[in-house]
Amino acid sequence: MIKLAPIFPFPRTVRTLRSRLPFGPILCRSVLYAPVLLVSFATAVIAHAQASDSNQQPSPRSQPPIQPVTTTVVVQGHVSDDYLPTQLSVGSLDSLPLASAPVSATVVTRDLMNDQISRLLSDVVKNDASIGEDYAPVGYYGDYQIRGFTIDLATGLQINGMPIAGEQDVPLENKERVELLKGIAGVESGITTAGGLINYVTKRPALVKTVDMATDHRGTAYAAADLGRLFGSAKQFGVRANMAGEAIHTYVESANGWRGVGTLATDWKLSDVATWTTDFEYQHKRERSVAGYQLLGGNYVPSLDQVYPSTMLGNQPWSKPNIFDAINSSSRLDLDVTPMWHVYFAGSYSHSLIDDNVIYPYGCYYEAECNVAGGPPPYFFAPDGTYDIYDYRDPGERRVDALGEAVATGRIKTGSITHNLVFGGSIFHRGVDLPGMPGPNAPSTVQDGAVYTYIGSENIYQPNIPYPIESPVQQAGPLQLADFDRQSSGIVQDRIDLPGRVRLTAGGRYASVTDFNFTGSKGIWLPQYSATYAPVANLTLYGNYSLILSLGPQAPFWAINSSAYLTPFFTRQVEVGAKFEPGQRILLTADLFRMRAPFFYPKIINAPDGFCTSVSEVGQCFESDGRETHNGIELGVQGKGASWLRLSATAAGIQATSDDTGTPAFNGKQVINAPRIKTAFFADLALPRFGILHLSDVHLLPGWSYTGRKEATRDDAVSVGGYNLFNLGARYSPHGEQGRMTFRIYADNILDKRYWKDTGASYGDTFIHLGAPTTVRLSGQYRF
Repeated sequence: MIKLAPIFPFPRTVRTLRSRLPFGPILCRSVLYAPVLLVSFATAVIAHAQASDSNQQPSPRSQPPIQPVTTTVVVQGHVSDDYLPTQLSVGSLDSLPLASAPVSATVVTRDLMNDQISRLLSDVVKNDASIGEDYAPVGYYGDYQIRGFTIDLATGLQINGMPIAGEQDVPLENKERVELLKGIAGVESGITTAGGLINYVTKRPALVKTVDMATDHRGTAYAAADLGRLFGSAKQFGVRANMAGEAIHTYVESANGWRGVGTLATDWKLSDVATWTTDFEYQHKRERSVAGYQLLGGNYVPSLDQVYPSTMLGNQPWSKPNIFDAINSSSRLDLDVTPMWHVYFAGSYSHSLIDDNVIYPYGCYYEAECNVAGGPPPYFFAPDGTYDIYDYRDPGERRVDALGEAVATGRIKTGSITHNLVFGGSIFHRGVDLPGMPGPNAPSTVQDGAVYTYIGSENIYQPNIPYPIESPVQQAGPLQLADFDRQSSGIVQDRIDLPGRVRLTAGGRYASVTDFNFTGSKGIWLPQYSATYAPVANLTLYGNYSLILSLGPQAPFWAINSSAYLTPFFTRQVEVGAKFEPGQRILLTADLFRMRAPFFYPKIINAPDGFCTSVSEVGQCFESDGRETHNGIELGVQGKGASWLRLSATAAGIQATSDDTGTPAFNGKQVINAPRIKTAFFADLALPRFGILHLSDVHLLPGWSYTGRKEATRDDAVSVGGYNLFNLGARYSPHGEQGRMTFRIYADNILDKRYWKDTGASYGDTFIHLGAPTTVRLSGQYRF
């Protein structure tokens, strides 16, 4: 999906593109497909070994757990996690337990993802009230915001603590949990956006053989296998492979697709002091994406009674699907140098390749009423619902993230004071190649960049009109470097344990960045400070302060400073909170935060200023003026509330307002797409046993969320209404929770509520998306 202009065809995805690696096309293809062959081979080996040893090996439930190979990796079979996570990989450099880490985070466990039959990140983040979608259409990768700040797809998504190219739907089949860190993460991510980050933690090798099958009421067909095996006399080597295939049937017409996934993880305990772990995953996906709506005339939201989630705007039968190929790989070597010191070396490579094809509805440039003085802005739909459609094709979009890092952790004790030290360094590269300028002898049909051709006009209240493809058919230009970002960083942290259950932490990252959008390099110190106090057992009080530098946003094409990148900017955060874990069964959390960043918007000017130096008439200049301040409170509950109750619930109240903007109508107003109130609730209720009826094997899975009103314009004059969503599911294990077979059914939006799910803005343009209607999923899982 794209967010661009009809006469200046830069792709939507440019806004998060940040660096490049010098891998040629042949090498890229080799790297891309190698994991698939590797996974296939490993799967055959595992299956053969398990078949030959099936009569000799104990079941996964009777096998004693293997000791952790690092502080965050446990090798074991299936164990119910009670929705209560005990570890957190992000938020601290030395992996503190979630209950004592001085950060706000939600961890979505494997059991919770299974019960909700999650397939996409959008299914996962709905468990945290501080996270929302920010342009996440059906059939395309999603953008998300945390605490009202959009995350940077270049560095805001990670696997095992290492960044990936976020322009992909990361498969969940091989993920043990998903960690949602809320707030500034400068030590973890370096120069990035302020809201936070999302970290996927992969499954580790274990004795496991599991098959999953699923469908939904629209006909989706899904099958997956999870196979793991431990080798060696001491079980020092382990392999785990996950494979999945899905025929996707969506609620939007002509938006069906399919995907295939293959992953491989290995753990090798080289010696008593050395462990080597690796991860590979590959996903191929084909699916047509669904564009969003725009405000009518820039002032009105289309009536929910007159538009339908099943409609694909501008649908043309000849339009091609999007094609996604993504590979994520990593390797890590852990060394226990001494009983008090630990060192690890890690590297990762992430590659996203996209053929972006869509019939793109945008604006009303070809409508007479949008081209007269005083008429509606042409970069919105026309007041009567008319909109232009464009044939957009951007083949071969290539994004690469690569990281290398070395980190040492150790402990020094001086009397009653203990210093927990962390230091190290990393090198990060981000690169993007997109279609660019054609060569001197290229045919006239080759465009400068992506194909972006007007083909006709439609109306949101009328059936789609079939149009022929443009003649002659246009082609995109050859791939060229479009953006890059390179960061070299030094990391240091000292976490001091003082008498009286007091802990002080001071640390930070010095980052030197070279970017496509400015000359030379820029260096900056990004500090993080925190203090914790445990007045009683299982209660932690904390406070933290952080500073982060983010790369500047890009101006919209229709601004005076068209498509210019603004300078980098700072965001500051102060947070205080409390965490209580009674009986180590359930975790209760609460925090207050305040974050402040510059406010960016298209400002009406009639004279030159520091952002637009050439102004001859009244126009809009995209610039930074004033600030936006996000004040909020977050509450959370995760874990086992009683023997019959498991909970995962969060609530957030966020006041995100703009001030001193130079435009009085924008001062004191809630920023776009940030609800003031949002909740997320999910429970697992075990039914009681009645006589011979084993109802205790049945669990009800109710869910509820409330999202408050979201603003669609910067003056808060236009908004979309708030809504409640109710979900309901059930889990049935014929032979109890430790049995081999489990059936699940889960229905989202059981009341079939129609609603606008987000009002995300990009390049100054606001897009609104309809939420999904009722969806009923059914799954079955068998553990051999």
